[in-house]
Amino acid sequence: MHDNHWRQVSNLVGAAKHEVLALIPGNCALVSDQVDEWGGAGEAGAAARALTIIAGQAPVGSAKRVRDLLGVRTEVRSGRYSPTLIFILDRKLAILGRGRAARLRASLTRSEVAIETLATIFSDHWNEAEPLDAPGPGLSSLDQKVLRYLVTGVTDDVVARELDISTRTVQRHVTHVMEVLGARSRLELGIRLATRGMFLPVAS
Repeated sequence: MHDNHWRQVSNLVGAAKHEVLALIPGNCALVSDQVDEWGGAGEAGAAARALTIIAGQAPVGSAKRVRDLLGVRTEVRSGRYSPTLIFILDRKLAILGRGRAARLRASLTRSEVAIETLATIFSDHWNEAEPLDAPGPGLSSLDQKVLRYLVTGVTDDVVARELDISTRTVQRHVTHVMEVLGARSRLELGIRLATRGMFLPVAS
């Protein structure tokens, strides 16, 4: 890999089909918006499952930043500090690096033993971590699922089909979320979510 690896890492992450696991230090340039070479969610949001831990102090807006990079359905948690940037892609490829500055130096491994070890490390961090953008009290699991789809820009009818519920039920849940968050319109709801970085993951 070349001296600055962000673009290459972006391409590899974007090629993942099934799962992206990311352990990102809180002081990493990737979450502090210092990286211009990343392809963005259009290239890096294809994986069916994406889990990210911000390891250490998470900058304001870092959950939204991560979802801009990895895809809007990425689940983001905040955990204990780790100095090493880790991406595990489809359990077949791992990327390790230090990316505190805008330039990144990274290495790749396809070793099954190494990937299994890194996945275990990630799992340990994940189980201890807390949701970075937890919605707070008053929102049910279905509220969160409805909201999670709506922030992708789909219609109520699409959400209803995806969740196998009626369109009227979707609308009732949106109304409830607006009441809980104190929003008087869907536009205001979107603004509140964006300013708080509250892009809620679809619960499994």
